[in-house]
Parts: sequence; structure tokens; C-alpha cells
Amino acid sequence: MKAVMQPESLPQPSRTGLRDEISRAVVHLHKEHVGQGPTKARTYICDDLVVCVLQGSFSAGERTLLDHGEAAAVMSHRQALEAALRRPLIDTVEQLVGRRVIGLTSGVQPDAEIITEVFLLE
Repeated sequence: MKAVMQPESLPQPSRTGLRDEISRAVVHLHKEHVGQGPTKARTYICDDLVVCVLQGSFSAGERTLLDHGEAAAVMSHRQALEAALRRPLIDTVEQLVGRRVIGLTSGVQPDAEIITEVFLLE
């Protein structure tokens, strides 16, 4: 059995590198599957949680819908995209942190163009 270093036991520079690597990978998945990626991404790791906060990834069409009061349509569309990305996101985070993901909750806040990906690790 291969020993895996737990993120909470990593020295700070290694942990910073891991956060950056997760951010890049999540942005890449969004670009690959959605057509464009966030302009800002930040990842936080604390104990059994990995949280990615993504900003600025809405399309011109989604912004137009928001400008015309159609936030519900944008939310529905984004939630469907997040559901489709669920498995690739989990697989990516598991590979990077070396731990199994037992839960993923995605959130969309259309008025601020924020998407959050919250991973619970085993």
C-alpha cells in the first residue's frame, strides 16, 4: 500500500503549491467543459475540507440573462453544468490530494459571479 502524505501535515510551502495546483486544475476543467474558465480562483485547505472559490466565469449570454432579471435561468444552467462536472472534479481533487472525496457541494452566486466547490475528504 502506498503511503500518502495528508494535506494538513504538509509543510506550508508544499501546501501552498497544492492549493495553487488544485486551483489551476479546477479552472482547467471549467475551461474544458464549459468553454471558458474563471478569471480568479483560490483554494483553501483545512483538515478534511478543500474549498475552491471561482470568480468571473459567466458567459456574455449569462450576463445578459442576469441583466434582464433571469437569475433563476442562470442558476439552473450553472447547476446543470456543475452536476456534469461532478465526477471530473472529484477525480481531479482525489488525485492531487491523495485522499478520497466523500462529498462535493457546488454553489452558484450569480449576482457576484461566484462559484464554490466544497470537497469533503475521507
